[in-house]
Amino acid sequence: MEVVALGIDYGSKTSGFTAAASYSSTGIVQVYQSIKGKDADAWLLNLISELKPKNVAIDAPLSLPGVFIDPSLFNNYHYRECDRATGAMSPMFLGGLTARAMQLAAKLKASKIESIIETYPKMVCDAIGMDMKRYKKDGAYLEELNFVDFLDNVQLNHPIKNWHQWDALMALLACLKHKNGIAKAVGNPLEGIIYF
Repeated sequence: MEVVALGIDYGSKTSGFTAAASYSSTGIVQVYQSIKGKDADAWLLNLISELKPKNVAIDAPLSLPGVFIDPSLFNNYHYRECDRATGAMSPMFLGGLTARAMQLAAKLKASKIESIIETYPKMVCDAIGMDMKRYKKDGAYLEELNFVDFLDNVQLNHPIKNWHQWDALMALLACLKHKNGIAKAVGNPLEGIIYF
């Protein structure tokens, strides 16, 4: 069974909020979550080593504002074009999380992963028509949502327990859309792209 794609909702290192969702060639979707107090980065690297996904989407900044690379082309020290377009947080404000995500992506690029992209689950949710007033605010809404409604021919064998797991599924959906050439993209390729 080949793992075609992996979506990651990236959280702080020991919070237990990092979650991942995989999609196999047989249509099985599996959700995983880190454990509070444990190193989420080590857990993720172990999971990726075990699953060997072909494509990965990460909900975290994978680049810095372009001004740090070429101040002649960019002038914003806080936000990339993709952050401004989507309303995402500044990679600079996220600091350590951004550095960890960039380091993770660099390690993954050294392996045989075909694509590693940045995504923003909120944009994926909006694109599939979810009620954004209830997103991440309403536990009852999370129970109403069914991932299989948004992706054909899949099987998810367990309930989603929290919004981190849901966001991992949305990162997975963005990953699959990117793989199939149908993801929307915002940003400047010289600086960073968010896919959804």
